[in-house]
Amino acid sequence: MRKIILILIIFQALVTGVVSAQHILKGVVYNALTKEGVAAVSVTVKNSNEGTYTDDRGRFRLSAKKSFPLILVVSSIGFGTKEVEVQNASEPVEVHIAPSSSLGEEIVVSASRTMQRKLSSPVTIEQISHKEITNAPQLNYMDMIQGLKGVDVTVSSIGFTSITTRGFNTSGNTNFTQIVDGMDNQAPGLNFPLGSAISLTQLDVDNVEVLSGASSALYGSRGLNGTMVMNGKDPFKYQGLSILVTQGVNHVKSKNSNDPVSASPYYDWAVRWGRKINEKLAFKVNFQYTNAKDWVATDTTNKNGAGSKYTDPNYNSPNYYGGATSTDINPFLQGALAGDESLAPLIEPLLTRANYVARTGYPEYGYLDNNARLFKANAELRYKITPGIEAIISGTFGTGNVVYTNDTRYQIRDFKVGQYRVELKSDKWFVRGYTTSENSGNTLIAGPTAQYINEGWKPSYDGNVGGWYPEYTMGLITALAQGASLTDAHLAARGFADQGRPLPGSPQFEQLKNTIASTPIPDGGTLFLDRSKLYNAEAQYNFSDHIKFINVIAGVNWRLYSLNSRNTLFPDKDKPINVNEYSAYIQLSKKLINNRLSISTSFRYDKNTLFKSPKVTSRASMVFEAAKENFIRFSYQNAYSFPSNIQALQNTLNGYNSYSSGGSSLLLNDHYHFNQYAPYTLESVSAYQQSNDPSDLKKFLYNDIKPQSVNAFELGYSALIAKRVLIDVLGYFSTWENFIGYANVANTPGSNNPEAFKDHSTYVQYNIAFNGGQTVNTYGYAASVSVDLTHNFLAKVNYYSDYLKNRNNSQVNNFNTPHYHINMEFGNSGFGKKQQWSFNTSFRYKPGYYYVVSGGLAAGRVPSSAVIDAQISYKLIKARSGIRLGATNITNKYYSTGIANPAIGAVYYVTYAYNIF
Repeated sequence: MRKIILILIIFQALVTGVVSAQHILKGVVYNALTKEGVAAVSVTVKNSNEGTYTDDRGRFRLSAKKSFPLILVVSSIGFGTKEVEVQNASEPVEVHIAPSSSLGEEIVVSASRTMQRKLSSPVTIEQISHKEITNAPQLNYMDMIQGLKGVDVTVSSIGFTSITTRGFNTSGNTNFTQIVDGMDNQAPGLNFPLGSAISLTQLDVDNVEVLSGASSALYGSRGLNGTMVMNGKDPFKYQGLSILVTQGVNHVKSKNSNDPVSASPYYDWAVRWGRKINEKLAFKVNFQYTNAKDWVATDTTNKNGAGSKYTDPNYNSPNYYGGATSTDINPFLQGALAGDESLAPLIEPLLTRANYVARTGYPEYGYLDNNARLFKANAELRYKITPGIEAIISGTFGTGNVVYTNDTRYQIRDFKVGQYRVELKSDKWFVRGYTTSENSGNTLIAGPTAQYINEGWKPSYDGNVGGWYPEYTMGLITALAQGASLTDAHLAARGFADQGRPLPGSPQFEQLKNTIASTPIPDGGTLFLDRSKLYNAEAQYNFSDHIKFINVIAGVNWRLYSLNSRNTLFPDKDKPINVNEYSAYIQLSKKLINNRLSISTSFRYDKNTLFKSPKVTSRASMVFEAAKENFIRFSYQNAYSFPSNIQALQNTLNGYNSYSSGGSSLLLNDHYHFNQYAPYTLESVSAYQQSNDPSDLKKFLYNDIKPQSVNAFELGYSALIAKRVLIDVLGYFSTWENFIGYANVANTPGSNNPEAFKDHSTYVQYNIAFNGGQTVNTYGYAASVSVDLTHNFLAKVNYYSDYLKNRNNSQVNNFNTPHYHINMEFGNSGFGKKQQWSFNTSFRYKPGYYYVVSGGLAAGRVPSSAVIDAQISYKLIKARSGIRLGATNITNKYYSTGIANPAIGAVYYVTYAYNIF
């Protein structure tokens, strides 16, 4: 008992000693102009590692070991730094900090994996901060990215925006990397970034950084076309409850639009709660829900010629689904002639040429469900083991209904994606592990499903005398016999053959659609069952404490793709396909000439188990401060990219006897038997179908797909003039070898008789990935100017241009971009009494440009577009709230970002925001 009492006395003395050695400082940081509490302000004890952040009301509580008097350093981007001397802890500390210009002071990490000013970055990088998001007129930060210098986007639907840089613009770009809180945000199976599906919620974005061009030396082989790095808000820094409610309306009728949807409500609700329990433990939770009537793709351009659906019997358009079923009706005409020779005057003139007729397609509206919805949830727990070591556990889940454009339109219904992370980090190192799992839900593949619906209600040909095409032939002959013109006869024939055709929304149509779309592809339906997973482990260490003469950062990475589609996307019928990747990288950097010259070089080793040889990528850069706040940068990167899982192994049905395909020999020879039944270019097959001359057939020469590479050079200049004008100019040139593109080919499995190409049931077409044999060059230039006009007014303008040289015409290369873009922005973040008012406007202009969709879905010219977004806001200071009135595409002139993608009109909205910081 005496020992226990003695221990308690000693423990009490120790605790008392520790407490007495610590001072608890409390206080509030105010905006010197508005007198509001300022959130997320750094408050540190000078010359120590002790510090904290203010909460959502500007309050702070700090434990300090230093004896009085001590100095607090108070700082935040957008405000001047202030030092305050504190004599004792008896009275709360009150600090007033004045707003200041942050132009040119932006800090970035992704350019070199270390913190540095954006102004002195060795490569081109664009950034969006959380403060810019709060004043933006766009509905979400993904839409804001369209206005950044060098960026291209393809909008497939509300909720699915694909981002890229330097011209290679397509929906689902596998050569662009999206990283969220250190995690690769790609779909495990299909490898393209998931966009909004499980990215950060609107209220949880701290900053977004976009690296233009090749970045694979730091971020792996998927980053040939750029990398976007998103960082969420730290709950130790950003505390409190925040709510964002947006209510709007879209599909407002326009005279020049072809929008079949009437005016509809738009909802977007987001909630974030972050709490610091104590100096060691903090957490956050996020929810966001978006619901709206989606934009509808209505491209009616005839893919098979110049005629319309009224004049061309072989009419097939990108967004009329089912018309890909096409047959030469000459055998049916010949059969009719054989049965009744008196029909010779009507039939023989037709037999002088091929007479291809397409089944009647279904328009997207009414066929695909245009109820767009997205739900995201995120939770994160952080624990500081020591003041310098932090443990993080997080989980993110997303589900919803969006539409994605590729070789056809995919309605991704009830998809589910989860991403889960554990991490241990300090300011010098981190160890991170995460996993991503996906469930494709009840995805509907528009093209083949519509073709199967047509076959379901009436077969094209039943093998005897019945079917849609025999009826069409009968109707055609009958109409011609009655004196109709050929065009009118074809219309009458279609009407006769379409008798009994179910309309979208009818019980028969919905029953056929649901049955086909819920039956897996191997069982005769169109459902793909993607349950693929990704596992990743990585570590990085900064050796600056150990190596003084040069800065060294090194890291390793392991990744496993477990491809599990049950033979619906990949050839994984028997078991999942496992693909391992191993990587290691090192970066060396040093400052010279009184820190005016910064040089760095990076090397990365990558091994992919699908390919025999590993690849090494490298980057070298130099930044020279020619004069105060004037920086010249030069960089070179040699980058390799292993073919993605899609480019190597994809085997996806995109139409009747039509597949989107990878280019590995495993597929081409072992599954498609190209080594036995040679592939021919689809263009030559079409020519043969018209001419009946076998010499028109052109063999397609193929090899096992291999990694592509690029050598990229960039020269740039950035400067901050008088702390008010920020300019940046650049030029780049890239040389690509073994460039991976796509080609449309066809073969006749089981036969080498060219006659098999006349019936789509006896030949199969493929859109395959392959390496082009010639060198391809891309080049471009860009410039931007930002001007701080004082009193919180800010103006921005940027211009950029991208070009492709030595285009390989045998490939679809996805270089879908206009020759130039112009973006402008003008706004004010606070004016009027107590700076309660704010506004922002943006303008984006793109001239018309040619756009090709892989898989043969569509090709054509995207019209020019001029888009204006605007908002005005009023802050309710006492209620800690704000009201915003705004519009995107305020003129409501519909525009599109790509062929076969929807036209986008205006969204007029009002937003209520609570406790946004």
